[in-house]
Amino acid sequence: MNVRRVITLLGAMSFLSLLAGCQTDDESDTAGGSSTQVVLDAATRTGTLQVGSRPLNAPSTEISMRPPLPNDTEIPSPNPPVDVSEIDVTDHEGFTRITYRFDGNGSVFWKTEYVSEAIRAGDSTVVDVGSRSILQVDLMGVQSASVHDSVSHEGASITRMDSAAVNNTILQSFVGTVDIRPTYTVSTSDSPSQLTIDIPAVDN
Repeated sequence: MNVRRVITLLGAMSFLSLLAGCQTDDESDTAGGSSTQVVLDAATRTGTLQVGSRPLNAPSTEISMRPPLPNDTEIPSPNPPVDVSEIDVTDHEGFTRITYRFDGNGSVFWKTEYVSEAIRAGDSTVVDVGSRSILQVDLMGVQSASVHDSVSHEGASITRMDSAAVNNTILQSFVGTVDIRPTYTVSTSDSPSQLTIDIPAVDN
């Protein structure tokens, strides 16, 4: 297990939970409604998405920091985690759309960024997505079926997408892009509950 990468994701979960109640209109918190943001200059983006309705007596979503125990990859998170019900990759005119759909009740913390190498946080596996750039997508506070794995998708926008569960609360995806760090769009919606990433074709 790559402990450093897991601790980094844990820290991101804690930081995002603290921001959940104080984001401005140009940020991506979606406690209700929907939000769209264009990511310029290959910037890192983070946000939260409330899936379903929170129970009246639900505990706070603030994540407590604790040192990992030996061989411990459990990340404290709202219980139970939200289900990633589907990951859909579709081609449209001028762009490819990646959609994560969610079921359940709780907060999903997400982060998107370009990375120089696709290294899974859970086991340090280096993933080959055969691309000019790599977009990493981290979903925290979720659980997912094992069917979400590597898929080839040769087209004008992306080359390959690899998704894997780091543990039972984090899903990590690596998306290989045809272009060098293309400007992409992140959208979230709570009806239906989903996160969407649009990556433009290389000739746009």
